[in-house]
Parts: sequence; structure tokens; C-alpha cells
Amino acid sequence: MKPINTKCIVCGSDSFKKVFPTKDRMFGKKGRFTLCECNTCKLAFLNPQPTAQKLKQYYVGNKYYAYQSSSKNIYSMIKKYLLKYYYSPTFFSRLLNSLLRNVPAIPKKKSYLIEGKIMDIGCGSGETLQLLKGLGWDAYGIESNSYAVSVASKNNLKNVKLGTYELLKFYKKNFFDAIRLYHVLEHIDDPKLCLKLIHQKLKKQGELIIGVPNYDSFHRRVFRSYWYNLDSPRHLYLFSVNTLKKLLEKEHFIINKIDYHSVYGVTGSMRNILEEKFGKSNTLLKSVFFGMAMTILFYPIERFLDVLHQGDIIIVRASTKI
Repeated sequence: MKPINTKCIVCGSDSFKKVFPTKDRMFGKKGRFTLCECNTCKLAFLNPQPTAQKLKQYYVGNKYYAYQSSSKNIYSMIKKYLLKYYYSPTFFSRLLNSLLRNVPAIPKKKSYLIEGKIMDIGCGSGETLQLLKGLGWDAYGIESNSYAVSVASKNNLKNVKLGTYELLKFYKKNFFDAIRLYHVLEHIDDPKLCLKLIHQKLKKQGELIIGVPNYDSFHRRVFRSYWYNLDSPRHLYLFSVNTLKKLLEKEHFIINKIDYHSVYGVTGSMRNILEEKFGKSNTLLKSVFFGMAMTILFYPIERFLDVLHQGDIIIVRASTKI
């Protein structure tokens, strides 16, 4: 474990407080961690942070969801359908998108763009990259898990490299039309360095798409250490809209749009509470139908929270300054 003794990466303050102790709820691995919060800007982070070597055991080989082959559950099939018709929507895709308030974390269509280059950092097994490739993008990816990279390779994604965001150093400046960081920035030990590298490699007015858990959400305030997207110790930093905007502006990005997208926040948090009480092996809690029923039940609440800007996930679209 490495204590954070430096200043806040967002505001520079060296004053922070402990919020509450946390643990690994996804896999039940041993270890206790402390969530801290900057007293000035409210950026949240684990302190001390697990080392990169220590963190590997909390991703549990090929069991982490992002490393799996393309899923065939209903949500995954809906996602694929909506992305397939994202640039040329049908009546049904528009209706479905409106009902679900799906916010695809992919680039907006540019009229001049023909086979533009996109980089997906932390691309997992490449499910989204495959969809982007099908939409005409020249798809690149970086992934730190060797199993996930092998899955991507088997799916004919030849530009997926094994490593961390630091591999960006080996690409030319102004190389990418778009870069995607979906549920990745919170996992990174040095978000500032990551954004600096992205700024160098993104074309002028190129698009950066970031999706992160919302630390300022209703879910976090109500469920606290049971919050589904707390996900200790894999999530090293937790951003609010305010802290993410400040960090992006500090690294010379312009914020173009902010969306809120909640799907599983209430359900996942409730499941954490129930698993603590009844155990992870409880037959009912492990049931796919139970999870689906919970998601449908809480769906109106999730939608309402998004409208109030209290949603569980923030999706930010930004671009480099001219």
C-alpha cells in the first residue's frame, strides 16, 4: 500500500479527511481500505492506494466483467442494437433509446469523418471496439489484462495492445480522432498523466468521451460503503461533475456535454446490502431473474435521478482547445 502524501490532483490542497472504511464486495477478497475526501474540492480517493502488483489480485484473472467475451444477456443485445443504428437511427431504435435513456459513450458523427481513428483505453475484451469497427471506425485499444487481449485478438481486433495508458507515448501526436475512457479513469493511479497523454495524441477538436461513477450521486450519499460503484479497491479515484470538470479544464480540455446515466446503481447497492446479510452464495441473490426484476422495479427511480442530475454515472464529452 502506498500512502498519498502529495497534494490533491484537482485543486492542489493537502487537506483531506477519512470518509469510511471499504472492502472488496465483488469478489470478497481480503483487505481493508480507506476512502478519503479532499476538504477543498471533495475529490474522493483511496488512501493509501494498493500498489499495481497488489491490485492484480482484485481483478481475479478472467472473472472481471470487462474481460469476458461478448455477453448475450438482454442488456448487451439492446446495447448492440442501439449502437448498430446509432448513426442512422430507425424509428424503433429512437423509441427504445428514448424509453431507456441510453447514453452511448461513443463519438458523435462528424460529417468529414471517414474511417477515423479511435482509441479505447481499458477496452477489455473489445466488445465495444468491435461495434465501433462495424460502424466504420479504425479501432485501436489498450488493455492491461492478457486474457482480455487474447479474446480481442481472436475477435480480429489487431490493434489492441497489452499494457496501460502509458502506451499512448508510442503513438504520434494528433493521431486519434476520438479517445474513449469508459469506466477507466477511476481505475488509473495517475489520472493527470493519462489526460496529458490523451491531449497530446488527440487531434485538434478531437473528441474525448469519459464515463465515471458520480461521487455526488444520490446512490453514494444514501448507500455509502454499500454503494455499487464504490467498487473498492479497483476504483482508486471517484469524481463528481465538479472535480472532473476542473481536472479536464486543468489539462486544457473544453467540456462540450454532460449526461447522467443510471442503470444498475440502486439494484447493485441493494444487492450489496442483501449479500452482507444473507451471504453471496444465497440462491435467490445469484438468480438472473432476481437481478432483472430488481432492475425493472427501480428503473423509474434511476430515470428520475438522472433528470435531477443525481444519476450514478457521469458521461462527459470534451475536446481539445484549438
